[in-house]
Amino acid sequence: MADKDRIVEQKPSKIEEVEPFSGQLTAKGANETIRLLDYETAEMIRHAESLGIDTVFQRQSKFNGSSICIEKRCVFGTLGLCCKQCAMGPCRIRQDDLTKPYKINKGTCGAGAETIAARNFLMMVGRGTAAHASHAKHVAQMLLKTAQRRTPYTIKDPGKLKAISSKIKLNGEKSIEGIANNVSQSALSDILGNEEYMRFAISYCPIDRDLFNLGVVPKSVGHELLEEGHETSMGTMADPSSLILHAARLGLADIASLIISSELQDVVFGAPKPVSSKIGISVLEEKKVNVVIHGHIQMLSEKIIELSEEKEFVDRAKRLGAEGINIVGCCCSGNDMLVRHGIPLAGGNLEQELIIATGLVEAFVMDVQCIFPNVQNVAWRFHTKLISTMKEGRFARAVHIPFEEEFADEIARKILDMAIENFPNRDRNTFLPGSEPRELIAGFSVEALLESLSRLDPDDPMRPLIDNMASGNIYGIVLLCGCTSPKVTANHAAIAKELLAHNVLVVATGCAAQACARSGLLAADAAEKYAGARLKKVLRVLGEASGIDGPLPPVWHFGSCVDNSRVIILISALAEKLGVRIKDLPVAASAAEWVTEKATAIGMGAVALGITLHLGVAPPVMGSREVVALLTEKTQELFGGKFIVELDPSRASRLLLEHIEKARGRLGMAAEAIPVRS
Repeated sequence: MADKDRIVEQKPSKIEEVEPFSGQLTAKGANETIRLLDYETAEMIRHAESLGIDTVFQRQSKFNGSSICIEKRCVFGTLGLCCKQCAMGPCRIRQDDLTKPYKINKGTCGAGAETIAARNFLMMVGRGTAAHASHAKHVAQMLLKTAQRRTPYTIKDPGKLKAISSKIKLNGEKSIEGIANNVSQSALSDILGNEEYMRFAISYCPIDRDLFNLGVVPKSVGHELLEEGHETSMGTMADPSSLILHAARLGLADIASLIISSELQDVVFGAPKPVSSKIGISVLEEKKVNVVIHGHIQMLSEKIIELSEEKEFVDRAKRLGAEGINIVGCCCSGNDMLVRHGIPLAGGNLEQELIIATGLVEAFVMDVQCIFPNVQNVAWRFHTKLISTMKEGRFARAVHIPFEEEFADEIARKILDMAIENFPNRDRNTFLPGSEPRELIAGFSVEALLESLSRLDPDDPMRPLIDNMASGNIYGIVLLCGCTSPKVTANHAAIAKELLAHNVLVVATGCAAQACARSGLLAADAAEKYAGARLKKVLRVLGEASGIDGPLPPVWHFGSCVDNSRVIILISALAEKLGVRIKDLPVAASAAEWVTEKATAIGMGAVALGITLHLGVAPPVMGSREVVALLTEKTQELFGGKFIVELDPSRASRLLLEHIEKARGRLGMAAEAIPVRS
């Protein structure tokens, strides 16, 4: 659809500004790369445009004209050189003035590029950590109230609860309620208390003496955020090294918060197991009441799914002309519902406006995070009831139904009632794209993986995985994580395909996992199509061990953004089993289309644990060579992990393969990648 289909990448600034990040330029003199859209998305964009509805794709393009380049955005913000910490500002430092002594190259207070960029980065990590810790707080409170029998939830996995209690070294209680009380209280203390160190951080993460000596092991999240807020206030911290070390400390606090959310959700809702489902906007059904759940905290969605199957609601929907009730997911609440219940996914962060634009959504239920404010303007054009449920995420044009754990059933019933009663208000002029939804297999977890591996080696379930890595059948493991962005090409799937051809096992979370699913990489036949011959054999064996008729898909969907913690737990177990540190493993991560502040927090925590992380978009620190060096050379020296920025997916894949090859060589494993297909 002419330029409307073309969303172009950020045009880099000078080569010397990006060299330390291993090549941000796509090619010398290259100005743009076409945003690859699948047929369904392109069709929905055309439909929305025909109705006069703007979406994130048009806004991204129109904001910058025909190309996404930093010259048409705020150069100062892009480079991290804008400071608005006090009323003497805002101050903006020009890149060209940094090397000219006769120019004023500091803010009014005298803060230079290195202080401003490091301070801005720390604030970004702090906000991301706050978002994940808030999620963890809600989940811990839900478990605490469930232990006190104040909610309609039950503890579905008491075995995992006991394992968590043992892991974080809580002793004494015997009853399930007592253990749940202590675990949840410990989690809440990690978030808001005054312990010396976060218990979930030092228990779950491979934290060695070096991290303690560097001062990057976090106290409670609340303590760290208080200090971050103080340090970044005007006239306080001016040492960029200290600011970046605090970012690392907050990153580890963020990882611990993810672990709390993921582990405690498993206790109440059960650990995921492989399940078949579908993805695509066409999972909406024209003859049913469609309820879309969007956000990141799954507590309410569990009840909506459960109650939507009750006869009274189904019968009422039928009396009003519908054939039933269709619950579908969007973004990470959708991922949670998918991996536990097989609920289909309508889309991720980029598709949320397009889902409403079908005119088929009776209720669009939101909790928190990654919700575009523009959904209000889109929903206003249709009969769709926009419903907000969390106090942290309210919208002026949404009906607000505050979620409280104690009244989860009543709130879910109220939402279902609203959706069903809204069905007759649906306009006849609805629209679905012509393409069929993609089939997928999701629902991977450490528990499900160990259960499958135990069928191969009951005495040592990790041994088959390690043996296949040592032999090169699994050349390495790469986590694809983060968001999808209108700003760059469809990188997740391109990187995954390249890695799979080299027998690298790909695990994925969040919208990155959805991007792979939309490209068919989570389908039952994906291993045959995309995996190298050696990896394909492993996937066949694991598929049989998992009770699946055929091989496992070559990309394993581990869940929502908070479920990055599952991957951290898995690779920590691998490192412990091999007697090495995480930095020594042939593993890496890629956030090729990261968008949110949460991504910076996860990324900083991963790097502090020794994981090398590829980014497809440069963080806003490029205005300071010192900060760039701190996030690359210095982090590698201190932690063993570093950031790599590379926009081109092919070159990014090569960088990840080179990293894996070096790690294999250090471990004495076969060092040559074999890109073969059978």
